[in-house]
Amino acid sequence: MKQIFHQILDFPQMVNQKVLNAKLNAAVDSFDSKDGIRCYVKTIYQIAALVFLLAMEYGVVNAAMDYFQNPAVSGIGMIGSVLTFVLLAYSAFPIAQVIRSRGESLGGSHKGMVEFVFKDFVTTNIRIIGEVAAIAGLIFALNLTLSFVFDADLLSSFSNYSILSHIGGLYSLPMNAISELLSTFHMDAMVSILHSFTDFKMNSTQTFGGDFIWDANDLMIVAGAYINVLVGLVVLYVNLAIYNFLYAIVSALVNYIPRLAIPLSIRTKSE
Repeated sequence: MKQIFHQILDFPQMVNQKVLNAKLNAAVDSFDSKDGIRCYVKTIYQIAALVFLLAMEYGVVNAAMDYFQNPAVSGIGMIGSVLTFVLLAYSAFPIAQVIRSRGESLGGSHKGMVEFVFKDFVTTNIRIIGEVAAIAGLIFALNLTLSFVFDADLLSSFSNYSILSHIGGLYSLPMNAISELLSTFHMDAMVSILHSFTDFKMNSTQTFGGDFIWDANDLMIVAGAYINVLVGLVVLYVNLAIYNFLYAIVSALVNYIPRLAIPLSIRTKSE
């Protein structure tokens, strides 16, 4: 009876060794949080870059089909939109490369899981979102320039399919965190200045009438589109600086707390 009981207990192990030869268990046991996570993160970002590329190209092609099938589009608009279509289709490649290269750098060595998750992962995704936005803004500015030259509303739609939308909140995390911290200390003036800086954006949308009359106002709107790209990059690096500052503070506090000694003295007194 005792032997049968032990055979029942050993049944899962016996099946595991015969079916999978315990390879799955060996893989789990040998998984290293430093090397394993690094490898998988790199692969995930490589896949994400490819998915983003395909999704964006699909969206650009659909937008182009809708644009060229619109009977209200003029002939000069269609000619100019061929150029903007090429720009939009090309922009998917540098954007995908940003996602891939930043993900591969995140897949490098790290000191520990806490720093990897709360510092490296967050700052990498903040950088990805900011750089992708800068590339998209530059392509939009170039398209707006062509619209100004052709004096027509050209194809300028980006794909709405974005895998970055799920982590978009990370980009504004540092600014929101420092704003909450300043509000706690009733520094409302600093919060107002910070929001004014981050919300700064020049007008970059314009409807062109096709009358081939170029005025200074249209030219200023085109210039504003390029300025917005520079402002976006400045906000990106401000976000990174703020997050690194906040992380350093929290990290210092976490390292300092265990060193605090409890002010109690327990002595063994002999009578």
